[in-house]
Amino acid sequence: MKFTSLTFISSLFLAATTVQAKTWLLPIPQSVEWTGHAAPLSHRFTIRGGDNNKHVRKAAKRYTDLIFKERWVKVQVDYEKETLESSKDALTSLDIIVDDNKALLDYGIDESYSLEIPQQGGKATLSAPTWVGALRGLETFSQLVEADHGNKKKLIAHTVSITDAPSYPHRGVSFDTSRNYFPVEDILRTLDAMSYNKMNVLHWHATDAQSWPLESKSHPELSINGAYSAHEVYGPKQVKQVLDHAESLGIRVVLEIDMPAHTGIIAETYPDYIIGYHEFWAKYAPEPPAGQIDLLNEDAWEMVKDLVKEGTETFPDSFYHTGGDEINAACYELDENIVNYTKEHNMTTHELWFDWTNKLVDYVTNDLKKRPIVWEDPIRDGGSLPENVVVQVWTAPPQNYTSKGHDVIVSNSDYFYLDCGNGGWVGNDPRYISPTQQATPDDIFNYGGTGGSWCAPYHTWQRMYTFDPTYGIPEDSPGKIIGGEVCMWNEQGGPTVLDSKLWPRSGAAAELWWSGGYDKEGERRTVRQLQPRILDWNYRLVSRGIAAQPLQPLWCLRHPERCDLEDPAEAKD
Repeated sequence: MKFTSLTFISSLFLAATTVQAKTWLLPIPQSVEWTGHAAPLSHRFTIRGGDNNKHVRKAAKRYTDLIFKERWVKVQVDYEKETLESSKDALTSLDIIVDDNKALLDYGIDESYSLEIPQQGGKATLSAPTWVGALRGLETFSQLVEADHGNKKKLIAHTVSITDAPSYPHRGVSFDTSRNYFPVEDILRTLDAMSYNKMNVLHWHATDAQSWPLESKSHPELSINGAYSAHEVYGPKQVKQVLDHAESLGIRVVLEIDMPAHTGIIAETYPDYIIGYHEFWAKYAPEPPAGQIDLLNEDAWEMVKDLVKEGTETFPDSFYHTGGDEINAACYELDENIVNYTKEHNMTTHELWFDWTNKLVDYVTNDLKKRPIVWEDPIRDGGSLPENVVVQVWTAPPQNYTSKGHDVIVSNSDYFYLDCGNGGWVGNDPRYISPTQQATPDDIFNYGGTGGSWCAPYHTWQRMYTFDPTYGIPEDSPGKIIGGEVCMWNEQGGPTVLDSKLWPRSGAAAELWWSGGYDKEGERRTVRQLQPRILDWNYRLVSRGIAAQPLQPLWCLRHPERCDLEDPAEAKD
């Protein structure tokens, strides 16, 4: 190959290296020991040892191709200049050693690895307990290779000793494909970007009130009547594509079919199963259209069981997301049977909902042998669920649920919702009218207000990175924080803006959940520490085909800290 011969020629000139002493790693590993040396890559450089696992074998080729194609030159100028010496010998190989090539990809799989690139060059070693850990180490290795600033035809690898493992086992993206449809290619590219950021869970929020794009063998009529079109459906072939690609990257896929709210579209097929679909939404739902599953309809319950059973059989992960958010009591009060039932049994509609939810999680746990996840709402609003149920929080502090014995996935909307600060989307909204076309005490909607976005303002990478997962949670808490997810709700999202809404800011969340909020000395990680790495990472993602959004003018990266809010000479971390 052309680039290989050029690398061989350049490797003869070991003293000509002109890169900086450290490269920008993201997420930052748990332990990094830089040697201050760089080893040129030999023309014979190979990644070896992945033959016993098809995913590692493919990844070895994929990352070899990426390294030589990318030829990365850092965009972010170093904050501090350091001298980098050349290694004695060129780097000839990266040897992979995996203890368990057959480990099942599921919650809690060991993703740790160690990476040794010797100061003198020669052979590098990547060791991992499982094949997934090997994938994570390969990503780190790829970030350690860059082109010589003075000669882009010459590739070098920073010599280093790294020991690394995730702080949290669940690090994901919650991805909504109901509000607007995304072709499979967009989902596959998102999985690629997740793997670059060492995220390991795609939480597929497949259906919602607006459309039903997920094809079901047991109820094909739902997507026939509920998808936006026959071309905007995820059938078995498309689902398999997503599952296979995710597995090849060491990413779990957790299905969510949200219910009993967020199900209005089912009324297009089974109007008797849904209450409130034909009512104007404002009194009966958080957004249009309204509609909730009839909690007393036995035929509706049988459909629910069919869908959940099929979902848990199709998606192999041990977790299944049952949904359960944003129930509107007024919607259920439209139904005479529910009103009479709750009166006869001296209960509220919320209590009826709690009973139904417990029935659902019991079915998932005991009949289907999966571990249920639920949005926090049933517990937040007064109910209780078995301790084995994982709670995904979006409004309340996580400790509200860990203290009750629940493991928690953190997705607090004021930190991790990616749709926030994008303005409103409901139509014919007179609140945008400013009578005097300037700020007044009465107009707090357009001036300093939400601007129609219920969770404004926009959540930046800095905002995400400042979240402390350990805050308020004692070490002896009966429930634990198992990780977090950024949430890509897509009322105003689609294929044309997908990458820029997600990246690179989600990389800050990825580092938070991988590296943890504190370093090994117990010091809090800071925005200043992440800043040069995520600014450079933005450009590197773009080079890898991810249309990430710029975070600053390029001038700022070329003039370190000159764009900070405070004078760096006076500011502290």
